Amino acid sequence: MFRKIFFLTLILPLFAFSQNKISYKVYYDGNLAKNGLKVRVDYKLKKASDTLSFYYANESWGEKDLFKNLAIVKEENPDITFEITPESNKIKIQKKKGTEFSLIYHIKQDFTDPNYKIFNRPRINNTFFHVLGKNLFMVPFSFTKTPDEVEFEFSVEWINFPEKFKLHNNFASQIHKQKIKTTLWDGFYNSLFIGGDYRFYNFKVHDKPIYFALRGEWNNGFTDDFLFSNLKKAVQSQRDFWQDYDQDYFTITMTPTVSQKDSLYKGYSTTGSAIKNAFMIQGTNNPFNNKNSYLYLFHHELMHEWIGNKIQNKHEELNYWFSEGFTDYYTYKNRLRIKDISMEEWQKLFNTEIIKSHWKNPEKNIPNYKIKDDFWKSRNIEKVPYRRGAIFAFWLDNQIMLKTNYQKSLDDLMRELLKTCTEKSVKFTDELFLDLVQKYLEQDISYFFQKHMIGGEDIDLKKEKWIDGFSFPTTDTIPQLEVDKNKNIKYLTK
Repeated sequence: MFRKIFFLTLILPLFAFSQNKISYKVYYDGNLAKNGLKVRVDYKLKKASDTLSFYYANESWGEKDLFKNLAIVKEENPDITFEITPESNKIKIQKKKGTEFSLIYHIKQDFTDPNYKIFNRPRINNTFFHVLGKNLFMVPFSFTKTPDEVEFEFSVEWINFPEKFKLHNNFASQIHKQKIKTTLWDGFYNSLFIGGDYRFYNFKVHDKPIYFALRGEWNNGFTDDFLFSNLKKAVQSQRDFWQDYDQDYFTITMTPTVSQKDSLYKGYSTTGSAIKNAFMIQGTNNPFNNKNSYLYLFHHELMHEWIGNKIQNKHEELNYWFSEGFTDYYTYKNRLRIKDISMEEWQKLFNTEIIKSHWKNPEKNIPNYKIKDDFWKSRNIEKVPYRRGAIFAFWLDNQIMLKTNYQKSLDDLMRELLKTCTEKSVKFTDELFLDLVQKYLEQDISYFFQKHMIGGEDIDLKKEKWIDGFSFPTTDTIPQLEVDKNKNIKYLTK
């Protein structure tokens, strides 16, 4: 109790001194490529002062030196002086003492297109813009010191943008005056703002709108119809799986990083990220585009709306075996469930992309704690929790079906886990998960879990028990799932 009271005494002065409302005006410019997006921020203090510090992230989403995107022109701010310290993520402004503070700044693109290696820096030109909320809007530094669950009211007005220059973001579509009430880090700063020559499609699930925004003419049969129809199927199937239709607004954006019809860049590079009310896809648009990779990306990133978002990790990288591994497992299983792939295709994908890729990874037996240390440093280590977790999910799915004589599966456990985390407002932990597993298997698998998921020792797939029709013969020292076509495979129990 003492610690809670002490904490409140620390944050109360911040609230007494500051408001939880802030306003922005974003101005259209006929030469966005040169001048960037002009933003005016207006903020009012409860108590008069002659100084105010704004926060702007110098590093975000793997990008560094983001202050290179920020320009503040003295002539546009005649009544203030300012001091910029990128290493502190801070812009300190001074003016005549008062309660009202305003600052005009520009966000510009600081790299030359095309560049297939850049995903998360602001992209701003005369045709379109694509900017993360954290890279577009600065906030008073006091906002960053408040508890994560505190909500703010962000007013955003888009000034003089022509009708053909479409506007869209995580919170609304084609709206020029917005009032956004959300948290800072998981909401306003976990967002994407786009505008320009995007094309828009939408549909509804249980009367809740889902938007799809994309731009560019994509190669290799990536027509709008192909992308949109598969996206609709993925969204509908996942909401049906979770029996969750609560989200009022959701959007998917798809933007090319590089567009070319020749093979100058011999390969493709694609990324997807789950963000507030949305997920965004970016990738090279060239002759090497791969439909199966994009379908995988659709299903994987959409699944993160539940595994990773509504079921949140308490210990981030230490729980990636779950948030990434189980997401990967259900990426394949749900595609099979909706007949997006056949049983033969599912078997081949699971054998090749999960099991074989894991067994050939020189880092496959790395302990879980080292994954936390080196996840962002090594591609091999980064892939371990995806594949290790997916193999464990497959094992557990089989054990639950065997134990319950196919009356229940991992699907039931996952839906109960979602209900527990959302209704009780708790985050995912190994202990929470193991307690739930014990309920379904009527046994404690803590030793098995510690040995294989934490310690990193491979599960001996050949010796484990599987549902009727599944087995794991070894080929060149690598176990491979074999499916007996003569059996009535009860893998999809519902």
